[in-house]
Amino acid sequence: MNKHLKKDLENRSDLLKAASEHAIDYLSNVEDRFVSPNLPTRPMQNLPDEGIGAKKTLELFKAEYAPYMQATNGPRFLGFVIGGNTPAALMGDWITSAYDQNAFGMQGKVDRVIEDEAIRFLCDMLNLPESFSGVFCSGATMANFTALAIAREWALSKQGKAPDDGLYGFDPPVFITGTAHASIYKALSMLGIGRKNMVHLPLLPGREAVDPIAVESYLQANPNKQIVVIANGGTVNSGDIDDIPALASLKEKYDFYLHIEGAIGAIAAVSPKYAPYFAGMEKADSVTIDAHKWLNTPYDGAAVLVNGKENHKHQFTVFAQQNSAENGYSEKAPFTNLAPEGSRRLRALPAWFSLIAYGKQGYIDITEQNCKLAKQMEGIINSCPKLKVVHEVRLNVASFTLNKKNVTMEEINNLATKINETGVTFLNTATVLGVPVIRVCVSNYQTTEEDIVTVGETILKIAECL
Repeated sequence: MNKHLKKDLENRSDLLKAASEHAIDYLSNVEDRFVSPNLPTRPMQNLPDEGIGAKKTLELFKAEYAPYMQATNGPRFLGFVIGGNTPAALMGDWITSAYDQNAFGMQGKVDRVIEDEAIRFLCDMLNLPESFSGVFCSGATMANFTALAIAREWALSKQGKAPDDGLYGFDPPVFITGTAHASIYKALSMLGIGRKNMVHLPLLPGREAVDPIAVESYLQANPNKQIVVIANGGTVNSGDIDDIPALASLKEKYDFYLHIEGAIGAIAAVSPKYAPYFAGMEKADSVTIDAHKWLNTPYDGAAVLVNGKENHKHQFTVFAQQNSAENGYSEKAPFTNLAPEGSRRLRALPAWFSLIAYGKQGYIDITEQNCKLAKQMEGIINSCPKLKVVHEVRLNVASFTLNKKNVTMEEINNLATKINETGVTFLNTATVLGVPVIRVCVSNYQTTEEDIVTVGETILKIAECL
């Protein structure tokens, strides 16, 4: 055995304790860190011939890189849609790495039971019935890819074809949406449909939500087409939600595939206050949810939830013999046959830990508190005559811009850079209905009213409103 490996194996307990101590020190001080520092330019290191062993490697990391790690799981990182990781989820993630299971999801194995239970917990949170099943994927991109691949298989089956036949001689389905997340377009590209072939329908006035009347009109006008409607359970830039009850009711009149992209906001369905937004979600054909966002589990982890086992058939089967009960969806089908990955990390375990530990009430508390804080931020921003929030805050996102005409993205980027350079927070820029904005997304369970006041005062100071 290599000398460094041998020594590290003999001292594994001490090495893990050292790593744990470093992690605990970081987590204990994360709220006081410069939120998003930049790493100074430096030459890239060369791979050593002999290696230096695990202890010195940790020391090198602590000296050279740890000070510049972003506090993305801290309470004042409010960019993108990034949660923290609950204590229970972190436990589950460490244990996942220690056991190092290849979670094929074979019947009778413990990884299958854990993932099945975690999926059922998520369905319970979203008020989805027993007809839904699903698997964990690496993130929203692969979860949406999986769902839309299943939608493509649905369209294939309508034309008497199967995935083994390929796309030749196949009339592709039409994908329609109002406002879609970037991962949807990436999925269409990977599926061979193409980004440019997405059909964008009119939005409700002043909203990122699609007009349900426009959806029905399109369905009426294209009775011979296989149509996939992609609905939003929370848009990334404003947190807007499509009229899911109205879209779901169309399933009673038209034959189409309804996918709800819920990576950003669907967790809010657990809350009695926000559940009405998601009424009818049980009629969707598939739903995606990103666990490392509002569920507050570590990267990486997302779930695709599929309504009806007959829909989750052969798209990802490992072997081509589709008559085999072991391929496509069956009660015995390994999870490796239900999503893109062959080898699979047991990424369901951190979610399982967190869901068991905090239950529905825990996530009701998280989502309602985060939404309340987003409204608080809305009030702070709108108190500044030079700024304005550009949309109604419906969930946990408040996007603001300069309160003037013809705002440029350069101006918004400059303002965001100045805010982020304070180290108090990190905010990112985007565009909402053609308007350049800075986004504030509250999705971390640790964020408090005091954090919002601190960030808000920083924004107002940079905007010269204090």
